[in-house]
Order: sequence, then C-alpha cells, then structure tokens
Amino acid sequence: MSGKVKELGTQKVVNAIIRLLPHVSDENLIRLVKLGERLTEDPDLLNNVRDVRKMLETPGHPAKVLFRRVLNCLPTERRIKLFETLFNGAFFHGNKKRNYWEKHLGFRPPMIMILSPTLKCNLRCKGCYTLGYGTQPELPFDVVDRLLTECEELGICFITILGGEPLIYPHLFDMIQRHPLLFFQVYTNGTLMTEEKAKRLADFGNVAVVISIEGYEKETDAWRGEGVYKKIMHAFDCLNKARIVIGTSATVTSQNIYTVASYEFIDHMISLGSMAQMYFLYIPVNGRADFSLMVTPEQRDYLRRQVIQFRKTRPIFVIDFWNDGPYVKGCIAGARAYFHVNAKGDVEPCVYTHIAVDNIKEKPLREALNSYLFRYIRSCQPHNQNHLRPCMIIDNPHVMRRVIEETRPMFTHPGADEIYTLYKEKMDSYAENWAKLADYIWEMEYAHSAAESEVSERIVANM
Repeated sequence: MSGKVKELGTQKVVNAIIRLLPHVSDENLIRLVKLGERLTEDPDLLNNVRDVRKMLETPGHPAKVLFRRVLNCLPTERRIKLFETLFNGAFFHGNKKRNYWEKHLGFRPPMIMILSPTLKCNLRCKGCYTLGYGTQPELPFDVVDRLLTECEELGICFITILGGEPLIYPHLFDMIQRHPLLFFQVYTNGTLMTEEKAKRLADFGNVAVVISIEGYEKETDAWRGEGVYKKIMHAFDCLNKARIVIGTSATVTSQNIYTVASYEFIDHMISLGSMAQMYFLYIPVNGRADFSLMVTPEQRDYLRRQVIQFRKTRPIFVIDFWNDGPYVKGCIAGARAYFHVNAKGDVEPCVYTHIAVDNIKEKPLREALNSYLFRYIRSCQPHNQNHLRPCMIIDNPHVMRRVIEETRPMFTHPGADEIYTLYKEKMDSYAENWAKLADYIWEMEYAHSAAESEVSERIVANM
C-alpha cells in the first residue's frame, strides 16, 4: 500500500509541475525545481536538484536566463514533453530503474548511450574520428529498435545519435517516433537540414539538435569543406523557425582553439540560438593520426579557464569533455556513465576507444555492458587521481595499453591500433607534457576542494 501511496504522491507532483510549465517567470522556475526535489528520495539526486535551485536563487546567475531561454523557445506541449523525457524520464524515473538494475545485475547501467546508426556521410571532415571505419556500415532498423527497447528497460534514457550523418540514416524519424519515452540528442553537420526535417524533429518533442561547427566560415570550411558554413547558417534558420532546442559542438584543435574558446564565438552561438556548447578535443584515433592538430598543454588549459568564465557569465550550458574530469571524477567510459555502439554494432567503451569484444547483433545489451572489457575498465577508474588527467587514451596511455593486453579486444577498424603501437612514444610524450602543467593546476585549484569532490560524486552516482 505504501508503494501505491508514494506513486500517487509522485503523480500529484508531476501534475503540479506540468501546470506550472506554461508560465515562465523567475519565481516559477524556483517553484518548478522545488517540486522536482519532491520527485526523489535518492540523496545524491536530491542534492543535484538543490544545487540547481541554489543557482536559480543566486541574483544575476546566467543559469536563470538559460532556463528561460529553453522554456521560451518551446511551445507548451513541447515543454511538457521535455520534462517528461529528459528530466522526469532520464533523471528521476530512470534513476529508479538504474538503482533497481544495480541490485540485480551487480553493476549500474549508465544514463547515456551514444549510438552511431550509420557511418554514411555527405562530408569527409579533416580529422574526423570515424575516418578509419569507412562510410558503408549501417545498422538495420530492427537491431536499432531492439537496442533502444533494451535501453528503456535498463533506464538508459538519454540517447545521443552520431554518425556518419544521422540525417542520412533512413530510419532516424521512425526510431524516435517508436521510442517516445527516450530523450534523443541528434548531432548533425547541418548541411542536409530543411524546414520540413526540422519541423518533424521538433514535433516529436523529445529531441535536441546539436550542430557541429568549428568556428566562423574560415575555420569551419577548412575543417568540413567549402560552403559548409553557409549551409550551417541555413540549418540554424530552419531549427529556430521550428522552435527546437539547439546545441553546438566544436572539435578543438591547435588551429582553431582561440576562435572557438573566445567570448565572441560563444556570444555568436547564443545569438544563433544555441543553448549548449560542447567541446571535443581532437584525438588521433582514426588510423590517420595528425599530432599537429592536438592542442598543446597551454592551449588545453586556456580552454579550461575560458569555460569556467563562460559558465559564470553566459546563459549557455557548456561541456568540456576532457577538462571537466574533476566534475565527474575522471573517466566515464566503459558504461560507468556512458558507452558507444557503432554502425557495425560493436559495443565500444567510448566514442574514441575503438575496441570491442561484443556486438549488439549477437548479445543482449546488459551482457555487453558487463563484459570483461567493460568491467576491467571500470576497475581501473579513475585512471589518475588528478582528474584533470582523466583519459586513458591521451592522458594515461599506459592504462589503455594495459586494458588491451589484459582483455584482448578486437580493434574495430584498420589502423585503430596505431597510437598504441606505432606511435606509443608520441602518446606517452603528450601525456607527460600535459601532466607537468595539469599536476600544478590540480594542486593549486582542485586538490583541496571538498565541495567539488562532493558534487562530482553526486553527478556520477545518478548517471
């Protein structure tokens, strides 16, 4: 009986939140978050929600403007769908599922899956991490459909779609339509976006679109091809007209870092409608390593410092997947917080670790996530007590080599092994050079911060 009473109480809170969603004001934003606190008894998740409330209660905090930007972008019915899938679905309800399976499986399913249903693409971008795979692999729809159903069962509710180019995948709209309880984040190069496609994606209500852009016209076209930047601007027009949540993503290299990590660029992205900016360092994993594109230690630290300031001053959600190691206590690969299924069906520890022992066509997801490869990676985490050095590829390459030696995975495309064999010394040298600066920064800025550590644990515990 007590379970039914709790369920009824939860539904009353959900209904109260839905009634507030049409009305955007600073007071209502705080009311919404306070109601969210009543959706969970999990202490870690509850503290996460309270952290958000503190930001909204802080005068002048850009998070308040960002929340209003998101809500004002969406018609009421899409605000409700966003709450039902992303917030209530992925975080609150999904957290209960992940708690359940942790007890029954012996490991906690992550909240996030990265899925590349196709490697077909209309561009061949310089340095793309997928170049080694070729452009032909593509997953049949029945495999994708089954995989997403397994995700729903396990509480893996946040699905990031990569490629190739997702808009080329013939079943993209079908897969989203058949799984309305999941939240989808679709990365696109933007060149194939039309008003019709943008409207279809927006109408689902459980989709955000992330546009890849490497700077202004000069930088973007140098990386992606002549004329791409102008097509991207058209994509922004289509998406804004459709009133869908937009994000932006940049591959950060030694050549464009001072552009994409500038206040001017961030302000430009905000003006184009971006609600979130993602930064991915160039990593030489595609079998065609170009070490000249990797950021220097000083450039990597520059990005870190800029992102800290963006978060304090700009109404945009910013993620820096390597420098944010301190906030998630190091590496999150191997299904600690996320994993990748490529277009051949290989279950990879992360987007950049091109190794696998299982294929989703041959094994249930829950078994693949608990493979010896994934368990061994999780047992090695964190790979370094300095969480500014989180990555087992570029920061702790000796760990990645040990993982390969111990678990004997297959490399998922030709040339994927080159940075662990042919260029072993170069990778070690890169890691050592970053370590000198990163260890100094860690000691000065992070090592003695108890508050940061507590927030880190809460974030990862609920993914």
